[in-house]
Amino acid sequence: MKYEELYPPVEAWIRRQTGLGEAMTAASLAAWQQERLAGIREYAAGHSRFYAAPRDFTMPEDIRRDPEAFLCVPPKEVARIITLKTSGSQGNPKRLFFTAEDLLATADFFTPGMSYLTKPGRLVTVFMEGPGRFTVGGLLTIALQARNITTRVHGLIRSLPEAARAAKGAYCLVGVPSQMMRLACFAPDLRPGTVLLSGDYVPDSILRTLRQTWGCEVFTHWGMTETGYGGGVECGAHNGYHMRDADLYIEILDPATGEPVPDGSYGEIVLTTLRRKGMPLIRYRTGDIGRRLTEPCACGSILPRLDKVMGRLENAIFLPDGSAITIHQLDELLFSCSGICDYEARMTEEYELILTVDGSGDLELIESRVQERWPALRIQIQQGTVLPCKGQAKRKIE
Repeated sequence: MKYEELYPPVEAWIRRQTGLGEAMTAASLAAWQQERLAGIREYAAGHSRFYAAPRDFTMPEDIRRDPEAFLCVPPKEVARIITLKTSGSQGNPKRLFFTAEDLLATADFFTPGMSYLTKPGRLVTVFMEGPGRFTVGGLLTIALQARNITTRVHGLIRSLPEAARAAKGAYCLVGVPSQMMRLACFAPDLRPGTVLLSGDYVPDSILRTLRQTWGCEVFTHWGMTETGYGGGVECGAHNGYHMRDADLYIEILDPATGEPVPDGSYGEIVLTTLRRKGMPLIRYRTGDIGRRLTEPCACGSILPRLDKVMGRLENAIFLPDGSAITIHQLDELLFSCSGICDYEARMTEEYELILTVDGSGDLELIESRVQERWPALRIQIQQGTVLPCKGQAKRKIE
């Protein structure tokens, strides 16, 4: 049976992957996931040193301390090792191991996920990691080939003129939010039909700017390296992420107590990989803040969704008056100011925020808005050139 003719794309994929077919409901999917949870616990306990003993949670520090303890397959079966540097100045990086089967499962999810954004015969330009087979760009290429869609993998934007040339003629652009913002400022005459933002927090101000500048429909995706890149994607209703429920089990927990929060309440996203072979993760504390949406989606899907992720716990800087500031809050505030293409933020030990603003924005207006939002801050603001890409394009307050 072609479930795609009866159900929304991601839900159709889940019905096939789980074997639940037409009988699938939110309740029967939850029961299926509980069976898979038991199976992955047994598998991990029998194949990895870390899970040989029962664990309440898996912490990022556990992976940094001894990543090989999580490995469940011989090293020769590892197709890719991804190293993630810690956000602080101290500490070991995280190393994550994936088999080819693990990563191809992500490409399999990307195929229905991208069907919300594009159709066969069109061109997609990817401004994310590439061009290797098991990079984000490589996996998208595999996924889109299955639907006769051409993929051009440009990689992260390091030259805006080159990026504008790569984007020309593409129906769909895929990229990091801040980089797509820079590209829109540089090349406002581009006319993609759709844009997919992924790889970092998505400010509402950037969504509005891209829609207004390019006249396109903007979608967002949530995922992380620990999910194997793919996690959940918006449909045309733009009301939460349709999740990769056949491969991932998501809990929303109180970050202080570790207890579940009611549906609709915000908490920490805790992740379990249900079918990963190389390096499964069980109850992994992601540090991301989100909530579950349980009402049916306007697209027709009956399954729960993940609402827009609101940022990361570890990125908050607490100020002397007890308030906190994050790069995501700054994004929302600064990108809503006319003329701002990009900025850099640095916090000194004396709690002075130093902003370098790229663009023609009103510096006095920006300073007043920041000061109003965080009265305890001292602010130094200047105009300057901000490079379009640093490292993996993850934004933070330095």
